[in-house]
Amino acid sequence: MDLKTRRRAIYTGMRPYFDEPTLLEIMTLWQAKYSDKPKFAFTEFLSETCKARDVRSQRAQILSSIFKALDLPEKDLLPDPFDRLSQFDSADEMSDTAVALSECDQTTLMFMRFFDALMTRLSPPQQASVRRYLLTHIKPLTLDERRLTYLRDWLDQRAETLRVQFAIPEMRMLVNLAYIAMCELLGPVKADQLLALTIKELEAEASAVEVKLHDFL
Repeated sequence: MDLKTRRRAIYTGMRPYFDEPTLLEIMTLWQAKYSDKPKFAFTEFLSETCKARDVRSQRAQILSSIFKALDLPEKDLLPDPFDRLSQFDSADEMSDTAVALSECDQTTLMFMRFFDALMTRLSPPQQASVRRYLLTHIKPLTLDERRLTYLRDWLDQRAETLRVQFAIPEMRMLVNLAYIAMCELLGPVKADQLLALTIKELEAEASAVEVKLHDFL
């Protein structure tokens, strides 16, 4: 495995545990100090990486995640973080949101609008509860590691957008999970009312871009 692919694998394995700025700092450390060391040096690397952060108790899980990512097909790995850094250095005006939106289709964009509008009808604690429910129940979605990472980032609000497009059945499952969580919090009658209000609010906007909101239900 070449250096760039190893870097992508390590980045993929660690991404669920760190936000983007922290992980870029970590990858810079790995590149400078550990990239030429054998595989068993990951223990030392994680010891140095985690000692000043709140993930020391998760070192074994992070190590396992890295090893799993190293065995993934290259197509399932996240993009090289150093490529993204150089891209932003040469085009400062290109924000993370702009990069993300460029990879989404119109249906995925409308789904994000729908989900966000639905969440705004809940109190902040209720929103957090629904997002947590989704994060713990997305395993049935058969997503590659890259798309699963992007979805987790979006659900726990570490990213403003989904970075790639998703299929209608995947989006429908996410809405169904959100509905189940809302039913548990508010009851089915109130959950139905909030869904109906959100559809009514966005129906004209969705129609203008030829997206059927009922496809999400």
